[in-house]
Amino acid sequence: MSELSPQNRSVSIGGNVTGANIITGDSNKVSLDYQSVPVPEPQSVDIQSTLMTIRDILAQLDTSDRRKIENAIADAEEELQKPQPDKDEVGQALERAVKYAEKANGFAEAITKLKPHLTSAVGWLGKNWASILTKVGLTAIF
Repeated sequence: MSELSPQNRSVSIGGNVTGANIITGDSNKVSLDYQSVPVPEPQSVDIQSTLMTIRDILAQLDTSDRRKIENAIADAEEELQKPQPDKDEVGQALERAVKYAEKANGFAEAITKLKPHLTSAVGWLGKNWASILTKVGLTAIF
């Protein structure tokens, strides 16, 4: 009896893979349920109002990371007070807030409320921040 040598099942990606499954192995079954949504033009987004609404939704979550979420949103709000806010700073702060929030009790219920506001925020932030939408089951169309 001969022994089969294991096959190399490594995956190498030279960029971003958002809204996709990458699977190795035999007989795997995977589903991907993302909704593609168009994002608004940056100039049409009132980012301060959008961020306040996101903050209010996240504040309703039951989590031990509440302070971390509040701090992340506060960082984004502080950056927006500057004459020329750095969109990457705002994006990093928003991404951090959502990362903590997705572990919270009640996040699944909050997703429906968050979707339009995160979509607007990503419209203002730009393509580099489209991955934030995957946390709520969306992919961006620019």
